[in-house]
Amino acid sequence: MVDPIVMVLTAMLIGQTVLSVPMLMINKKTRVYRLPLMLFLTACGVLALNVIVPHLFPSWYQAYTVIGFPMLFVLCPTLRLYIAGLTEQRQEAFSKADLNAFILLWPAMAVSVAIGALPPEQHSALFVSDEDPSGLYSSILAGIMLVLMCLWLIECSVTLAVIMKRLLAFKRQLKNHYSNLDDRRLYTTRRLVFAAICIWIFALFSVSISNLLGQALLTLRAEVFTALILIWCVTFFAMQHTPMLPVGLAREKIEHAVEGLDATKHKTTPDKYRKSALSGEQSARIVDKITRVMRDKKLYMDANLTLKKLADASGVSPNYLSQTLNETLRVNFFDFVNQWRIEASKSELLTSADSVLKIALDVGFNARSSFYKAFKKETGVTPGEFRKQHARQTCE
Repeated sequence: MVDPIVMVLTAMLIGQTVLSVPMLMINKKTRVYRLPLMLFLTACGVLALNVIVPHLFPSWYQAYTVIGFPMLFVLCPTLRLYIAGLTEQRQEAFSKADLNAFILLWPAMAVSVAIGALPPEQHSALFVSDEDPSGLYSSILAGIMLVLMCLWLIECSVTLAVIMKRLLAFKRQLKNHYSNLDDRRLYTTRRLVFAAICIWIFALFSVSISNLLGQALLTLRAEVFTALILIWCVTFFAMQHTPMLPVGLAREKIEHAVEGLDATKHKTTPDKYRKSALSGEQSARIVDKITRVMRDKKLYMDANLTLKKLADASGVSPNYLSQTLNETLRVNFFDFVNQWRIEASKSELLTSADSVLKIALDVGFNARSSFYKAFKKETGVTPGEFRKQHARQTCE
């Protein structure tokens, strides 16, 4: 008899999936890039039935394993595609290239057909009583399943690496457009990706250690409860998320940002700017324009200043402005604006008795922590230390 607490937790997990999938599909603007998440949650719900079906519907368990086994190989590609769509704001759910992400699903589907052809007693021995396979057919099938499971663990590791790289690229691209990264939408994206990563770290660690020790690392209660919490996190933050980059431009920009990460590593120039007609003289004129605008209009004091706002105020194309910042000044938009804010804050720190938080907000920062981080990056000391150092110099 299965643990009643496990049954309740599993029912909650399945119920959460059943309720979440249609809710995620309500918004037409986000429906396209949320489709992979819908498939991910559906696969999670089907896999959760593994706790219930063998106990409540034992005669249907073989049919369930035929459906359930391939669902395991839907998890990695759909989560990876969802994170890609989330940061790119895709206008199409899947492309032909995306089908390559499901490379393990196709052999898994072939294996599921073979599972359906197993005699009932061999299926029970393989999936219920966990006995050694008897007979050539079941032995070969067990071997193929073991190979696929090993490949799945590798795929999980690759998925973690791909998600982390895309998150870095997304953050890099945001810094080319926004002067503050304390936006609630960015925090939502970070939490979403963090929850997604936790799922895979948990899955990898649990499966690997359990196989190594020959016994389950966590109790079934703990496994189902953890899965419930993590999937709730993904669903909750997915519903909160709203686009950060313009639809239609995001995919190209994120790809350029990923390329930029590689270019930085190898000290090369990204293809994004190689074909640009912007000359050195034009770049110098743009630098002069934005310097005058920032100095005269004090645009840096606007906490919501964006690349587009600065481009409009200076009469420069956003693309040329971004290129000038990255190639001529060797800074992104985020750091460029923060340099102006830090310079403005220095005089305030020395001539005013206002709190550090008030000064931070006055010069355009959204949070004390952001100000501290940017100030220390620029000067090597915290705002408080900067005040004390100059106070001592004045006394001397």
